[in-house]
Amino acid sequence: MTATGGLLSREVTLDSLKAALLRFLAWESAQLRAALPAAAMRWLQAGGAREAVVKAGEPDLLVAAEPGQREIRISGAEIAATSLDAALARKGVSRKSLAIVLEMPAAAFLSRRFDAPVTALGQLSRIVEAEIERRTPFRRDDVLVGREVGPSGAGGKTSIRLALLRRDLIAPALAPSALALRDLARIRADSAPDPSNEPLSIAVGDGGGADRRFWRSASVMFALAAVLLIAGVGATFWRQSREADDLDAQIARMQTRAAHVRQIADGAAKESKLASLLHDLRRDNPPLSELWEEISRIAPDSAFLTDLHLSEDKKGGRNVDLAGFAASAVGLPLLFDQSKYFAEAALTAPITSDARERRETFSLRLKLRPGAAAKPAETARATEARP
Repeated sequence: MTATGGLLSREVTLDSLKAALLRFLAWESAQLRAALPAAAMRWLQAGGAREAVVKAGEPDLLVAAEPGQREIRISGAEIAATSLDAALARKGVSRKSLAIVLEMPAAAFLSRRFDAPVTALGQLSRIVEAEIERRTPFRRDDVLVGREVGPSGAGGKTSIRLALLRRDLIAPALAPSALALRDLARIRADSAPDPSNEPLSIAVGDGGGADRRFWRSASVMFALAAVLLIAGVGATFWRQSREADDLDAQIARMQTRAAHVRQIADGAAKESKLASLLHDLRRDNPPLSELWEEISRIAPDSAFLTDLHLSEDKKGGRNVDLAGFAASAVGLPLLFDQSKYFAEAALTAPITSDARERRETFSLRLKLRPGAAAKPAETARATEARP
């Protein structure tokens, strides 16, 4: 065999070993998840730490009972008087073996579910970012995100469930307990919207440290399994290396790798095009939160809405349809025409008086001005100028 053939053989061997090891680890992880009950998986994901729960808006931190240990309740006043570590130490609890969980109402979470190809899971972070930007009214920096990846299904796709929680809801929920976001290990919903699923959950951090003995033991077991796998595969390849490799077979393998690289490059190009499209849409069209804020600013205090609907006409123009009650509905089109976002405001139905509400009903259509979305720098200046 020539020197070039030897280099190719070693390269193919290393790639094959790496691919086989990754497949084995993925299979072993899936088998472990399928074999253990859901409660045991939650315990393992917490690193074996003892759980302490604080409910949103309540002052007490409740440390769960364990065999040989009783349930412990620590008030927010005790924590505020000294510190979390000192309050736990007085109760005989080690901070390093504790995972603090904040329970929020399930209604505070926004849940989204979508399918993604299994081959794209390596780009899962970018896919989640695009999903939040495209399908939710939030900015990425304004929310905490938890994600769960389901098992692979038919068609080479897997189900992904996202849990989103606004950051500005956390501080008021923790205020009575004198805890902070950095103290938490996880935030979860107090109930599940679907009984067949676990409650929505978002990992925050390790809350100051957790017992890692389980993970060290698991790492040793995985390492041992990997060594045995490599030894078995190595022996197989050693026996096969005594036979002459066919040059045509090597060329076929290289062609397969080149086709895989082309597939990855095509996928990256499609993702780049999608990201560019999302960027253009965000630049040319204001988000719903800005439109809602502008409508709330313009509408008189005596008016209130019962319906808001976004639509797009055949020419690509975007419209906002409003319906509701007002003390005087005649002047509403003139008020909205003065906005930088809206133009050609017009009533779409006759104004009538409602005897029960003692107001006039109105139905109003607003056309969005082209390019009305604020630029990032303008948005930042407007935010700094607010009192």
